[in-house]
Amino acid sequence: MHEPVITETTTTDAESAEALLAAAYSEGRVRFESSGDFVFGQRRHDFGELRIDDLRYSFHSEYEMNPLGYALVLRVRDGELGFEDAIGTQRLFRAGDVFLCARPDEGYRAVTRARNAQAVGLDLSLLAQVVEEPVDDVLRRFTRDALPPEQARLWRQTIDYVTAALAGNKTASTSPLVLGAAGRMLAAAMVAAFEARAGEDPNERPGTSAATVRRAVMFLETNPDLDLGVGEVAQACHVSIRALQLAFRRHLDTTPMAYLRRVRLDRARADLRAADPATGATVTAIAARWGFADASRFSAHYRRMYGETPRQTLRR
Repeated sequence: MHEPVITETTTTDAESAEALLAAAYSEGRVRFESSGDFVFGQRRHDFGELRIDDLRYSFHSEYEMNPLGYALVLRVRDGELGFEDAIGTQRLFRAGDVFLCARPDEGYRAVTRARNAQAVGLDLSLLAQVVEEPVDDVLRRFTRDALPPEQARLWRQTIDYVTAALAGNKTASTSPLVLGAAGRMLAAAMVAAFEARAGEDPNERPGTSAATVRRAVMFLETNPDLDLGVGEVAQACHVSIRALQLAFRRHLDTTPMAYLRRVRLDRARADLRAADPATGATVTAIAARWGFADASRFSAHYRRMYGETPRQTLRR
């Protein structure tokens, strides 16, 4: 993940639009039909392993696209989209629908009358950080239908949060901790939204002992400045991600990432106490240093834990 690169392009030329689509979504065949003025617009937030595109159309189109090499999720905001996946199953998606457009190794065909859509592409490296199985196995369990309302809402809220938190905050968008956390958050949201799994009995899981929690706590207390996800913590403790999560829930009634947030809040508090506002030290900069992209959320967590605002600590 890198600092967001934001580009915006609008064209009234069909050949230029075709070239833009091919560059963004792999080579393939594209055909446009327009009954009026032809307009294509694309606004992209490029984070490296994550790309968020807002698309505007004034035309009907057909696509036959080659495999992308990454997972692509579409959100139809206006109009409708007829979609045929690699095995020939046809589906129709309408405004408000969120669905998995393509797995990384699959081509696809689409007929769109959508006038406004959002496309989100995630590299496999991001998904690999939040699952303990091979990514291909997890992707095969993803639903191909439109998400139910609750899962669709989860996806939309996560996308909107990541975009707002990083695109408009220069300090946060240059913090490796913030960027890494944002990428994993979106990857985890994808798994939570698209994968259906049967429940598991915690008592049948090895690696959920208090000793696992002690090892994890020591690792987190020692390395809060690293860009850590639950996968790295589980690997350091030699247990699965699921076992680590169950261990924290059973023995501490929290999650590994919530515990790490508490450790980072402590470090941020120490920095705020040591900082001198006269030298230009700010709450936003210190929060970003410890992985907090949203200053208001940081302040809320901070006040709930310490009974005062970060600004009050800084000014003392």
